[in-house]
Amino acid sequence: MNVIIRAELSEPPSSVSCFRDVTLYSSCFLNADVLLESPKSMVDIYYKWLKDHGAYDFIEDIVKKNEEYGFRIGPSSSNFVIDKIVPENLSLVIGRLGSLGRL
Repeated sequence: MNVIIRAELSEPPSSVSCFRDVTLYSSCFLNADVLLESPKSMVDIYYKWLKDHGAYDFIEDIVKKNEEYGFRIGPSSSNFVIDKIVPENLSLVIGRLGSLGRL
C-alpha cells in the first residue's frame, strides 16, 4: 500500500515533527510505502528541506502528481483532505491512517 502525502504538508504552517510522525506511523505500523507528491521542479528543494529537518527517514521516494496510486493526503483532491499537519490534528490524521490498517 502507498500513502501519498502532498509535499506542501511538509512545510509551514505544518509542524515538521508532526509530519515526520505521520510518515513514521505509516511506514512502521501500516507497512506502507510513504511517497511525497511534488511538482517536478520542486523535488530537489523538498528533498533538501526534509533532509535538513530530519523528516526524510520514512519517505521512500518523491513522485510527480498522479504518478502513483494509493491513499492520498493533501489540501485538495485527496482521500483525506487536510490543510496542515499540526499537534492539534495529529491524532485525527493518525486515526484516519489507522483505519486503513483495519481494512
